[in-house]
This record gives sequence, structure tokens and C-alpha cells, in this order.
Amino acid sequence: MVRVRIEFDDSRLFEAGRAVILTLEGKSGQRVETEIEKFRFQHGRWVAKLKNIDSISEAERWIGGRIWIPKKDWPEAEEGSFYSYDLEGCAVYREGEDIGTVVEVLDYGSTTLLRLDREGEEILIPFARSFLKKIDTRAERIDVELPEGLLEVNRKLGATNKKEEKTLNTKTRI
Repeated sequence: MVRVRIEFDDSRLFEAGRAVILTLEGKSGQRVETEIEKFRFQHGRWVAKLKNIDSISEAERWIGGRIWIPKKDWPEAEEGSFYSYDLEGCAVYREGEDIGTVVEVLDYGSTTLLRLDREGEEILIPFARSFLKKIDTRAERIDVELPEGLLEVNRKLGATNKKEEKTLNTKTRI
């Protein structure tokens, strides 16, 4: 059995018989196609039995590895839910004005933020129903209605962070 840390909140992906790709990053760059034989929650952790990994010593070789599931095998996102990778690359519009492109979805547990890039400027906006008017991932477009002043606050914070970075870099060089 191999311990698994799920970075995805849908354990259906790990059902028995599912074809997966096991990779080990770094120097070896190992990559093996295998399948899940068993998957369960045991002693507070997810564990999986993968085909052809039949001993503890074989499993230990894969410490730090990743289990990849081809996108074509993922279940459809539920209504009102989105995969982060589907949001990344979407242009974000406020009242018809392009305010940036989603470059990353930041999930802090109770708060999710969209990190936008606008010509090198970072903008953070809450991924909250009250701000989202329409999301069309096929058209790579998100329409938002933001509170007055939110973009300006981002610009001020961005400028403050740049000053702090310069100060930190200066202090580091001394």
C-alpha cells in the first residue's frame, strides 16, 4: 500500500481499475503506467494499492512521487464548480473592461482568490459568488462586479510590496 495525499477533493478518481501514471521527479525522472487495485481511508490517511507495487520496499522507492490521472478520465465539474486549471488563462472583465488574465487560483481554505496579471501588475480578487456575474470557461472569460475601490487597493498593495522587495533586496546585499 502507498500513502496518498489527495490534492483533489473527489476520491472517485481513485476507484479500483483506474489507469494512472506514477512519476518520480528529480534525477531519476521515473514514469510508470499502472492502475489502482485498492483505495481506502486508513488510520487518518488515504492509501492506495497500485498494480505491480507489491512490497514495502517497492513502495518506498516512490516516496515523494505523484500519481497522475489523465484529464479525460476526470469527472465533469458539478454545476457552479470549476477546476482551477479551467479558470487559469481566462480574461476577467469588469463592465466590459479587460482587467487582467487569471494566472493562478489561490486556495487558502475558507478563501479562494484569483491572481490576475494585468500587463505585469498583480491583481487579487476574491472568487466569491457575490462578485462573479458570469463564468464561461469555453470562451475563457469571467465577468465580475467588484466593490468600488477594490482594484485601487490592489494597486496600492502592489506598490507597497514592490517597495518592501527593494528594501529587502538592498538589506540582503549588505
